[in-house]
Amino acid sequence: MCAAAVEDGTVPGLVALVATGGQTVFHEAFGARQLIPRKLPALADTVYDVASLTKAVATSVLAMGEVGAGRLALDAPVASLLPEFAGPGKDGVTVRQLLCHASGLPAHRPFWRRAAEAPAERWAITHLAAREPLEYPPGTRAVYSDLGFILLGWLLERTTGARLDVLTHDRIAAPLALAATTFVNLADPAAPARLLGDRSVAATQLCTERRRLVLGEVDDLNAAAMGGIAGHAGLFSSATDLGRIAGALTAAWRGEGGSPAIAEREVVRTFWSPSGVPGSTWRLGWDGPAAAGSQAGGRLSRAAVGHLGFTGCSLWIDPAREIWIVLLSNRVHPAPPTDDRFRQFRPALHDAVAEALGYDCP
Repeated sequence: MCAAAVEDGTVPGLVALVATGGQTVFHEAFGARQLIPRKLPALADTVYDVASLTKAVATSVLAMGEVGAGRLALDAPVASLLPEFAGPGKDGVTVRQLLCHASGLPAHRPFWRRAAEAPAERWAITHLAAREPLEYPPGTRAVYSDLGFILLGWLLERTTGARLDVLTHDRIAAPLALAATTFVNLADPAAPARLLGDRSVAATQLCTERRRLVLGEVDDLNAAAMGGIAGHAGLFSSATDLGRIAGALTAAWRGEGGSPAIAEREVVRTFWSPSGVPGSTWRLGWDGPAAAGSQAGGRLSRAAVGHLGFTGCSLWIDPAREIWIVLLSNRVHPAPPTDDRFRQFRPALHDAVAEALGYDCP
């Protein structure tokens, strides 16, 4: 199936990793990590821009740590932590509502057009997000929002006194001995070249706005305007590293020792429980499979959790059965697709994996 997706042009290449019982049972690369200006193969350790997986495996996990340490309350008003978050209806917006995409904020705004693409302008983006008016009463429904996670990243930086990339390294990457998980700090002009020199890295778009191939720097334009370090996007990682994060969180959820504890059991269980927002599958920083038509497929438990990334990456975890599935691809290379083949491929892959594992009952 993976080889066929490369052959028919659904994706240039991909890396898939499957674990069951806490052990990796499949980890292979297919196709190319780059097609232009030259073709380069995808490797099992190729590093991908994981796009919105940043929300789940970085920003949400860091929030878990702060909640577990008693330094952050889920029901604290955002405005009490970020006074810049001001405007009609915003006083009652909570950290929990940002995490479950029920804050009232819109999905996206092209703030990068109003801020120069320079590291010093990352604060311009956060202030624009803080000033954005609400579009619906908080808590009444869920609208997937980059803006909410831009603010969560800023909130974590404000409350900890450390930048998001430093927090991610110190609290997630270093404890789990992750070799490839990092933000690429665009304030350092040599950072993209350093990443490319150290690793096999997948290219993303031939970007019309930047007039060049995006390689070794974040694809998302708002995150790029923030210097590559943001709460909603910007993380680079490998299948092995994402598997280790999934394993550590699953162990925490199950109350097991072994992996370094990056979150407490009850906190993980809280974050991975349905948010209770009407009509929503969202947890706190993580999604759950919809009853029908889910990108997780139809076979994974409806109690599973996961997240998708625009570039073509995803992670789904069933903690009760100790199963996780990592899919890393650069479906947007050299340009985002105009058909829905990838949206058909991803759930079909998850279903095929679940069937191979004898996983029949959602």
